[in-house]
Amino acid sequence: MLWLVVAILCAIVIFQYVHISHSKRKIKEISNVLDDIRGGNLDRKLLADENSIISELVYKINDIVSHDKENLLKIVQSEKAYKKLVTSLSHDIRTPLASLIGYLEVLENDVVTVAEHDKFLKIAKKKAFNLSDYIQTLFEWIKLESGEWIYNFEEKNICELTRVFLAEWIVRLERNNIQYKFHIPETPINLLFDKNAFERIMNNLLANILKHSQADFLEITLSQTNEYIQLIIYDNGIGISSEDLPFIFERLYKCDNSRAEPSNGLGLAIVKELVLLINGTISVSSVENNGTTFVLAFPNKHE
Repeated sequence: MLWLVVAILCAIVIFQYVHISHSKRKIKEISNVLDDIRGGNLDRKLLADENSIISELVYKINDIVSHDKENLLKIVQSEKAYKKLVTSLSHDIRTPLASLIGYLEVLENDVVTVAEHDKFLKIAKKKAFNLSDYIQTLFEWIKLESGEWIYNFEEKNICELTRVFLAEWIVRLERNNIQYKFHIPETPINLLFDKNAFERIMNNLLANILKHSQADFLEITLSQTNEYIQLIIYDNGIGISSEDLPFIFERLYKCDNSRAEPSNGLGLAIVKELVLLINGTISVSSVENNGTTFVLAFPNKHE
């Protein structure tokens, strides 16, 4: 019996030695892989047998590395996006600013006729207002991106609010020779939402029509169903090409050059961001040379 006990002990010792040696090699392999990961190679993966005592640890480490890789890719993409944003904004601000300064210098030198003086003064004023609008849009986008936009959700009659807002736009529409029809229910429709966000959404959409659509007719319809409160904005302008349509809500995206005025690529991006943040949806359909329709929908009852 003694020899059997000795044999069992020897087997245990051998097994432990082999197991410890294997574990040491595995730990060394893991250490080397971790050094590689720490050096920036996030594509490395740790390997372990499913029944190994360290398999759970290896799985968790791989999961952490994979998560860090995803975060790093998002950071890189965000940095690229912001570099593109800064470059685009620098160009978009510098160009009208240089033009504005040029007109003001001509006016200051008093080398123009009275008619030219009035013409250049109107152009300079228009460029100054465009630049002001652009900077305001930029500040709004920055506030949205940084989470600093302050919301104030209140239950309000969206019919009355829409009527008051559109009344302020009538002069601008008539000045641009745009006929209009507004279909707003007399019966109150109460909705819990942010008034400032709603007005900014509407302002950006109508300003977009004024600047780019070349439309001479605008129709706005507000309606209510059991599930949704829907706002439809239609213009009979030049429309949006099928190539541009899927991307118009993306930041900095600018449609083709046939549009009446250059775009800063932020107005509709702000619209979509605000619509989503006040619990709504927005969609668009368009046919070239046959108009564009924006549809906003908000849940009839929501928190």
